[in-house]
Amino acid sequence: MKKKLVAAMMVAVMTAGMVMPVSADTGVSSKNLTVGYEEESTFVLSIPAEVTLSETAGTIGTVGLSSINVSTTEKVQIRVTSGISAEGAVILTDMQDPGNTCTSTVRLEQGGDPLASDGIIAEFTMDSNPLTANLYFDALGNVPAGTYSGQMTYQASIVSTADAGATGE
Repeated sequence: MKKKLVAAMMVAVMTAGMVMPVSADTGVSSKNLTVGYEEESTFVLSIPAEVTLSETAGTIGTVGLSSINVSTTEKVQIRVTSGISAEGAVILTDMQDPGNTCTSTVRLEQGGDPLASDGIIAEFTMDSNPLTANLYFDALGNVPAGTYSGQMTYQASIVSTADAGATGE
């Protein structure tokens, strides 16, 4: 009888152990995953190392970008930050006699107005084609013999397309 009682108790314990309460979540759970990517705005400025001017004819110097990747709300603006006088001329100084100079007026269009000191040369967006702008240097006229040199400094920067500017597109 003891064996039957022990066997019945074991069956009861095993049966109770096999019946485990199951809890099922009937609600819906969701979570968001943010996916992103950031690409920095970039450009490569293309400026000639030198432009050789002439006494008798105008000369063209080309500036621009060799590549551009900016957002739709940005543009690359190129300006001359130094080397242009208030009258829009680049001043060339004789290397042997610094008191001897000559000038060439710089323009954005052939026969156009002189380039303003700190003037914007060009602006480019992702849609710009070509990525170049010309600078027109007037003929020097009659210049005494010598080796003359001048310098213009350019600055290119990324600005908002909402900023008013000049030319180049």
